[in-house]
Amino acid sequence: MKRHDPPENTPRVIATALAFFGATALLAWSGGVFSLLSGEELAALGLFAAAFALLTYLQDRGVRAAVDGAIAALRGRSSRPDRTRGRPAHIRT
Repeated sequence: MKRHDPPENTPRVIATALAFFGATALLAWSGGVFSLLSGEELAALGLFAAAFALLTYLQDRGVRAAVDGAIAALRGRSSRPDRTRGRPAHIRT
């Protein structure tokens, strides 16, 4: 029997996670939660978030492709390779 993986929409998952955790952090900030934490605790929280994001990027092929595609789009380049590079101008169609 063939194994069928469910379809994924990685950019949507990333956007949902950023919106959810961003809203949670905004609520915590507006409620004064971060002012209750010491400098070391805030640094540990930031370090954890940065390490988690970096390791997710390095380990998940879908996340890496989505992030690289978004960065390429922001820079004005397509995430797809240019297949016309190196061909004569009259063949580039």
